[in-house]
Amino acid sequence: MINQLVYPGSEELELSSETPPGSIPLNRPEAIIKADALRYFLWDVADLDKQQAFLSDFGMLTAEKTDQQLLMRGYGEDSYIYCAQKAKKTAFIGIGFSVNSRIELEILAKATNQAIKPLNRVGGGEVVTLTDPLGLSVEVSFGIETAEPVATRHEILPANTPNKKVRVNAGQRPELTPSPVINAGHCVLGANNFEKSAQWYMKHLGLIPTDMMCLDDASHAIGFFRLDRGEQPADHHSLVFTKGLGNGYQHSAFELVDLDSLAQGQQYLKAKKRKHVWGLGRHILGSQIFDYWDDPWGFEYEHYADGDVYTADHLTEYHLLDVGNIYAWGHDLPMSYARPSFAQIKDTIVDLFKGEIQFSWLKQAGKGLSRRPRPWI
Repeated sequence: MINQLVYPGSEELELSSETPPGSIPLNRPEAIIKADALRYFLWDVADLDKQQAFLSDFGMLTAEKTDQQLLMRGYGEDSYIYCAQKAKKTAFIGIGFSVNSRIELEILAKATNQAIKPLNRVGGGEVVTLTDPLGLSVEVSFGIETAEPVATRHEILPANTPNKKVRVNAGQRPELTPSPVINAGHCVLGANNFEKSAQWYMKHLGLIPTDMMCLDDASHAIGFFRLDRGEQPADHHSLVFTKGLGNGYQHSAFELVDLDSLAQGQQYLKAKKRKHVWGLGRHILGSQIFDYWDDPWGFEYEHYADGDVYTADHLTEYHLLDVGNIYAWGHDLPMSYARPSFAQIKDTIVDLFKGEIQFSWLKQAGKGLSRRPRPWI
């Protein structure tokens, strides 16, 4: 379904009459199972103490720590949302999802010829471990015990509007503390072989494409994928794949309660001299209010709140790739987003030789990202 987004500068765009967005639909394969939640991220970390300090400033709590492992949790019910093992080099190594029944775990194990194994972490449970096309571990679990939620604010602060004053004789005084992270939200991965990664996740976990960003020839450049939870709403995206920016981790995101929590956390992280990347702002696709930070090794983490949710019957929408529809308001997109890293350039050169990406495709993508999105900034 084509949906021409309206935002500053969108009137300058021209859709191809022959190959409009969506004229090459992303066909969904039959799913083996349907994952119900993204639960945690898997990391190798060179210095667990250093990372623990950053994640604490970022708003997580320590669930368990040894010389060889660090588990961090949020203020919600998940036993952990971040799992790191001691290693020589810090690297993102995988994602953890969960299913609603052991039967689904058995179906996945049989279909992929993998064993169901016990999870030797806080909360127990069982897991089937797969490897995705990018070489990342994908843990699909069932039976991890929930944790007791930690006391914090779970509702937005009462707000006065011109016609409704609900806060009387009381001020708004948020504390300067870390923003309480509630749960893991989503992950953005570079995938120069976009179709291969998208098809793998749709088949193995039942993901649904929510929004697709396309080039002039209708080929796919960015895809936002949500979980298939039937009539139960799912976040606009749990995984995002981007083509042309290398392979692997780009950022992971964690949900907060509201804008005040984001802004409070931004001030705290700045006071702690953490490296700020981008924000505050509001995305267009997904609608989240966002704020981005780098960890001590330069890996990007996002705080977000107020994101969109969709049921399984919502149709995929296709849009033209344009830098202007990345965000609705906020600071201008940092130059670091437009300037590829050495690793991204290396990946792209390798994939050019492998035929997984073409010069003509990169030229089209460059055109889509070259327009100044906010001429007044």
